Amino acid sequence: PGRDPRAEPVATLADATTADAAHADPDAPGPAPPRLLRHLLHVHSTFSFGAGASSPTRLVERAARLGYETIALTDVNGVYGAVELHQAARRHGLTALIGATVRLRDGNDLWPLPLLTASRRGYATLNELLTIAHERAEPGRGAAEAEITLPILEAHTDDLHALSGGRDGPVSRLLAQRRFGDLERTIERLRAAFPDRFWIQTYDEAHPADRRRGRALRAAARRWRLPLVAAPEVRYATSDLHPLYDALVCARLGVTVDDPHPARPRNDALAIPRPDLSDRTPLPDPPLLLPDVLDGTRALVDACRWTLLPDRMAPPKAHLPEGVTPDQHLERRAYGALVRRYRGERLLQARARLEEELATVRALGFAEFFLAAAEVTDFCAARGIVAYGRGSAAASIVCHLLGITQADPLRHDLLFERFLHGGKHSPPDIDIDIASGRRDEVLAWVERRFGVRTEAMVCNRITYFLPSAVHDLGRALGIPPETRDRLSKALGRQHRHRRPHHAHEAEEAFREVLGDAPVVAPLLGLLRAMEPRFVRHVAPHSGGVVLARAALTNWTPLERSSGGIKLLQFDKDDVEALGLMKLDLLGLRMLGVFERTREEVHRLEGRWLDLRDPPDDPAVWEEIRVGDTMGLFQIESPGQVRLSVQLKPENLTDLAHQVALFRPGPIHSGTVHPYVARRTGREPVAYEHPSLEPVLAKSYGVILFQEDLMRIAVHVAGMSWTEAERFRKQVTTFEDEVEIRDAYRAFVDGAQRVSGCTPDQARAIFEAMAAFRGYGFAESHAWAFGLHAYLSAWLRRRHPAAYLAAVFAEHPGMWPLSTLRQEAGRRGIAMRPLDLNRSGVAWRVERDDDGGDHLRPPLQLLNGVSETLAREIVLERARHGPYRGARDLHARLRIAGDALEALARGGAFDRLQS
Repeated sequence: PGRDPRAEPVATLADATTADAAHADPDAPGPAPPRLLRHLLHVHSTFSFGAGASSPTRLVERAARLGYETIALTDVNGVYGAVELHQAARRHGLTALIGATVRLRDGNDLWPLPLLTASRRGYATLNELLTIAHERAEPGRGAAEAEITLPILEAHTDDLHALSGGRDGPVSRLLAQRRFGDLERTIERLRAAFPDRFWIQTYDEAHPADRRRGRALRAAARRWRLPLVAAPEVRYATSDLHPLYDALVCARLGVTVDDPHPARPRNDALAIPRPDLSDRTPLPDPPLLLPDVLDGTRALVDACRWTLLPDRMAPPKAHLPEGVTPDQHLERRAYGALVRRYRGERLLQARARLEEELATVRALGFAEFFLAAAEVTDFCAARGIVAYGRGSAAASIVCHLLGITQADPLRHDLLFERFLHGGKHSPPDIDIDIASGRRDEVLAWVERRFGVRTEAMVCNRITYFLPSAVHDLGRALGIPPETRDRLSKALGRQHRHRRPHHAHEAEEAFREVLGDAPVVAPLLGLLRAMEPRFVRHVAPHSGGVVLARAALTNWTPLERSSGGIKLLQFDKDDVEALGLMKLDLLGLRMLGVFERTREEVHRLEGRWLDLRDPPDDPAVWEEIRVGDTMGLFQIESPGQVRLSVQLKPENLTDLAHQVALFRPGPIHSGTVHPYVARRTGREPVAYEHPSLEPVLAKSYGVILFQEDLMRIAVHVAGMSWTEAERFRKQVTTFEDEVEIRDAYRAFVDGAQRVSGCTPDQARAIFEAMAAFRGYGFAESHAWAFGLHAYLSAWLRRRHPAAYLAAVFAEHPGMWPLSTLRQEAGRRGIAMRPLDLNRSGVAWRVERDDDGGDHLRPPLQLLNGVSETLAREIVLERARHGPYRGARDLHARLRIAGDALEALARGGAFDRLQS
């Protein structure tokens, strides 16, 4: 007596039933087993962006703990969380169903309509439908605002099941509004569009009228002979997240928690209910647990079981000679380049390495992916576009022979297993840097070559950090914008990169701005309730382009970013899990500098520079050693100048190490100081254990590259390359130490067993690796950037005027134009004034009869003169001769007065006749 039945744990009820059965007469009929809800069919996650407060993983964990068997994700206008849901469900033994909630427009009505997929074909249908919805959305509107019409829905129903929706769905809304004519028309159209696949959805959100609504829904199901399913709406895992969900809804609606709004939740009943619904309604025999409802629910679940995650990859289609397989074509290209590039003993070494790599590529079925990547760099080479592969791909001799990468992996002893190995079933990373001014040209060609529907960017999940969480939740709590701005600034460098759930560590900053205001405690409470990596929205990746064999809607919906970029609804990790392959096509301004320098040298001297293998020049190294590095790639900052003077690099190995030192991983792990001290002989080289010496000898006993972590895991702890790659990702990306407990135990145990380390030694080695958290270079990537750094120094030394003109045009580094002009003057290169009849659309070199070089600025250097106008001026000048003055210019082009004034003020007419 006096005990709330909703507080009774499910386990206690089950135990009581079991105990009663044990003492009952064995011949007497036993009590009927309790009816329980085992399937969640209408679940929203954080991927509903402001309309859900738990990640798919957290939802699966809670559902598994309560004893559920199935969970279906139905986020608004997207399947962003589908891969995460399947992976979490697989770990916890649940069945994952995939769906989405579309916003259905019918005249003046707008309803949420949940859809579930019955097969991969149904999934493709859903993706096509969502793609259409996003294409129809107004630019700048959020993804959640996309809509479809009833005719569009009716044309896209293959292998889809439709639920009638929850409280705001068409059936419930029309019933509540007593619009029975519209109700009959809508149900008839939906039933016709989804024959035997339209289900009346029952729910219970602890609203006073829910029992009456349930009776009305049952009556509607009987009248139209439609099956009933139990599908309570879920927006978060546990009821204690209700305040966070409410605040997110308020932030999305633009109201505060003190403002009433019909779209705000009225209670905490949107959490995952207990299977017996004891926490949802105190009434006996809940309508959601009636036998016919449970039977319908099981039938729908059985109809929608299928597996999203494939067993193999799907490489893009490469151009192949007729009758030749991808593996054969790859081998022919690679062996043809092999005999051209290597001689003697190096040829034998290269052949052995090539055969090993080709065997791995063949076993994994990745030949077409390599060939497709080579098509991109072939296109760039044919168009004179400077493009170089980098990253872990630089460790592959196959990539080197195909012309994708510049660095020779044999000469530099680069680890192929960082790029690809027999146990790696995810696609290899091939990153291609492209001269930034021509990247759009390459992307346009890629779209034409591989197809509009088979190429798109992966998305980035933009997650909450303290400043963005403070702004969103602070707005919901009514904190004024200026106060939120002050609070964000007060977080400073120390706290601004913390996740919201670590807000208590920054409480001093909150008190500094907010004092003892009552809002402090609720704000900190909401921040602490947010999961790590809580997703706020998605945005385009910087360069990850997915190339598919068929329409991408077989795997994902497509949408457009606010900038018009076509992107998938999955990030790079999800794309790998789906079996898709991506190329990272990134714009790099320094490659634009190389390209412009080559063009200027060709214009002035008629020579076409080979930018792939610049000769070794002692004078170039001397400039780097004394810190004369302004305008050079990666080594022009004050910190890098200091390193150049300290380390005095003499070769590409030294330069690759120097480039790699200035990254978050080495900096945070304290690598820089011991490396410099040991390299310069001020400290002896030391190793925590002798087993580290073969791995770290070349970096003086410190961890410098991503490959170092993998080599240590393999050679010291006895891991396989597959385990080592997983281990590397864990220890370099964790945010809370709990995330690496398993990795810690596996390494410490392995190091003791395999290498004879003491527990203290094993722990010290692991701590050094874990300190390498954040972004660190792969060794192959450092070599690629080291080559770029040397090439920039070589071009500046051999062709200073052409190089500096290109630097002025591309502005790839950190120094302002005024400082770079001083650098040009120091090198004896004078600046010519702006001239209407000599200046063009880019910085150009002008050579005197005596061989002296000067730089001429472009017309668009002036404020008020656009690049388009500068181009028109130059083209008109080329067609009809030099201009005689401002009047002549205006008569020939009719340019605006402000542009004429800008040209006059800039001295463009000073050397003309009139």
